[in-house]
Amino acid sequence: MNPTSSAPRVLLVDDDPDVLAELHEGLEMLGIPSITAATAIEALDLVQQNEGLQVIVTDLQMPRIDGIELLQKLSVRRRNHPMAAIVITGHASLDRAVGALRLQAVDFLQKPLAAEEVAHAITRALALVDDEGAAAEGDAPAAGHIARPNYLRALVAARADRDAIFQAGLFSDPAWEMMLDLAVAEASARPISVTSLCIASGAPTTTALRRIDDLEGAGLLARQPDPRDRRRILVTLTDLGRERMEAFVRRQAERFGITLD
Repeated sequence: MNPTSSAPRVLLVDDDPDVLAELHEGLEMLGIPSITAATAIEALDLVQQNEGLQVIVTDLQMPRIDGIELLQKLSVRRRNHPMAAIVITGHASLDRAVGALRLQAVDFLQKPLAAEEVAHAITRALALVDDEGAAAEGDAPAAGHIARPNYLRALVAARADRDAIFQAGLFSDPAWEMMLDLAVAEASARPISVTSLCIASGAPTTTALRRIDDLEGAGLLARQPDPRDRRRILVTLTDLGRERMEAFVRRQAERFGITLD
């Protein structure tokens, strides 16, 4: 693990003081300095005071303001300098990880966890932040990306509204959920792992993995090792999958009289 600069770029948030201290010390030993917050309110204050923070690692289950609401508040406060989010969850809150993925969380980790595991996730997140910064300076989207992130996010939001209004899961379609999340991730230049995609589908892992196999067999997506961490498998749209999603987005926009950039 390569040491980072002395100024912390990472914020750790957890209401369990033992977990927080152990993780902070473990990351320090691995060359990743961080600052810590025991509550979401404290975390928001620290973000205001430290513009250099680029990654937040937060527990989901916290009193008063939980991890989901914290990420929502940060997305509003840091529109110009967003933070990459890594969420920590236990078995009881796996369903809530879906909400975190909708808020552009780049990874999720399941308790109990080791500092090394968190360090790898932070390294990936920092690399993503650096890559996005370089792309912004170049003022050009990466080749092959679907340049429709805002409209795609609107489709995701519509799905969330559907689940809120109707019985959750009543209209569940894991394969489509995964295709839409892949399109959003690609439009945002955000890598997505097999595990994260399974969570985003809202289906049991075994069902989600079968649907991934089906989509791969149809030539719509592909799996490949993460070049930054060979233990992690990433999922991407194929040229065919990208072409079909682009056609879908265009057709839906035309129905509503929306002009896409």
